[in-house]
Amino acid sequence: MRQAIVLTSFGVADAAERARTIDCIALDLRAKFKDYDVLEAYTSAFLRKKIRAQEGREIPALPDVLERLVQDAYTRALILPTHLTPGEEYEAKIRAPYEAYRDRLADLRLAAPVLAGAKDDPRVLTALLMDLHVRPGEQLVLMGHGSPHRHNPVYDALQAHIDSEGLPIHVGVLEPSDTPRFDDVLARLRASAASEVLLAPLLLTGGRHVRQDLAGEQPDSWASRLRAAGFSVRVSMHGLGEYPAFRALYLAKAAEALA
Repeated sequence: MRQAIVLTSFGVADAAERARTIDCIALDLRAKFKDYDVLEAYTSAFLRKKIRAQEGREIPALPDVLERLVQDAYTRALILPTHLTPGEEYEAKIRAPYEAYRDRLADLRLAAPVLAGAKDDPRVLTALLMDLHVRPGEQLVLMGHGSPHRHNPVYDALQAHIDSEGLPIHVGVLEPSDTPRFDDVLARLRASAASEVLLAPLLLTGGRHVRQDLAGEQPDSWASRLRAAGFSVRVSMHGLGEYPAFRALYLAKAAEALA
C-alpha cells in the first residue's frame, strides 16, 4: 500500500530560511512516519516561480501533487498544511483541492491547521512558552499575518485564552482589515505599565514580514513604532518553524488526522 503525507506550505523563497523551517518539518515527518512518502507542495504561484528561477527547483502546487498520487496509485494520503490558521489561502488553495480529489483517492485526509480552534490555543501557547525565552519583566508581543479580506477569529480567540491564563502576552496582526491590530496591542501595553517588550513573529518563517514589518528600521515597522512609543524592544527574528516544540504541533496534527 502506497501512502503519502503532502506537506503543504505557502512557501518561502530564501533557501536558508526554508532549511531552518519547512525542511525541518519535512525531516521530522520522515523520522516519525516511516511508512509514508513525504512530498511537498507550495500554494504561492509567485514563490514557486521565483524558486524555479533562482534555484532551478520545481516545487509543485497541491493539485499537481494530488494528481500524481492518483496516477501513481497511492491508496492513502494526508494533506498537512503548515498555514497557521484556516484563512483565505487555506480555503482556496488547500481545502478546495482536497474536496476536488477526495473521491479520486481511496483515503484522502486533510489535517487541520495548528491554530484552527479553541482546543489548539493551549497547545500553541505551551509551545510558544517553551520556545520563546521571555525575560523577567518583559511583555511578549506576537505579530501574526491576519486575513486581508475578512476577519479571522483565531487571533482574538488566542488572545482571549492568553488573558484567561493571566499572561503578559499580546497578539496582533499585520492586515489592517483583521484584528487585533497594532493599536490594540499598543493600548494593552500602555495599560500594563510595561516598559520592556520582546517582539516576535507569530509566523512560520522569518521572511520579508519579519525583516521589514516587524524589525525594519523604517518608522512604520512594529519595532520602530514601539520604540517611538517609549518601550525598550528586544526583537526575535526567528520563524516558529525553527522551534522544536512548535514543529511538534505539526506531528501531532498529522497523527490525529491519520488515527
